[in-house]
Amino acid sequence: MRWKKSGDIFVGERQCDIRSLKIRDELGRWRRFRVCTVWKPDSPAFSKTAATGRLARLKEGRVGILITGRNMGYVKVGKSLAVQPSLMVGFEAVSRLVRKRLTRDISLRWEEVDGFVLAWEENS
Repeated sequence: MRWKKSGDIFVGERQCDIRSLKIRDELGRWRRFRVCTVWKPDSPAFSKTAATGRLARLKEGRVGILITGRNMGYVKVGKSLAVQPSLMVGFEAVSRLVRKRLTRDISLRWEEVDGFVLAWEENS
C-alpha cells in the first residue's frame, strides 16, 4: 500500500463509503450512529451524502480508519454528537464489508489496545 503524508499521519489511497459507525456510549454499550457529510457545521439535518473512510497510519506504525467528509465537507455523527472535520476510529467501529475493502491485499497484524482494534502494517 502506498501512503500519502497528511500532517503528522500517513493516509492510504483506497477509499470506501461509510454510512454508520458503532461507538461505545458513556455506559459502555455499543450503539450504532448514522454518519454523513454536511457542508455547514451547524446543520441540524442529515444529508444523503456518505462519509469517506481511509486507512491512516500513525508515526509509530499503528493503523486505524480516518473518516472524513466528502469534497471538503464535515462529518456528522448521530443527532446529538458534534460535527467535526475528521474522525479517527478503530476497526471495530465499521462494518465487515468496509473493513475488507480497505484492508484488501495488505498484510496487517491485529491487536486490541484499550478496547480499540488497531492493526500494525507488517511490511513497514
